Amino acid sequence: MRRAWPPQRLPTSTELAHAPELAILIALDTVLEMTTVTIHLALPELELLQGNPKLFHPDCDDRDLVVAQDILDLVGALRNTVQIYRDLALRP
Repeated sequence: MRRAWPPQRLPTSTELAHAPELAILIALDTVLEMTTVTIHLALPELELLQGNPKLFHPDCDDRDLVVAQDILDLVGALRNTVQIYRDLALRP
């Protein structure tokens, strides 16, 4: 499942002064989005497999699909973690 890009809003200069690490996290989130888009463009069949997990078998010969799915799972987890941190850092 992909989320909307860009983030809801970019941090203000005051928020960046309070939590400067948010700047690098925005850059990281951008790279993670680019990674996700690249994988989906390089392996369009992955979208079909994600829509019907019964077609996806981890022992199949298509190791590139298995690795791509693993990467996408990790990207999703990292992006969620970044969002949680960002929400906490910007909490009043």
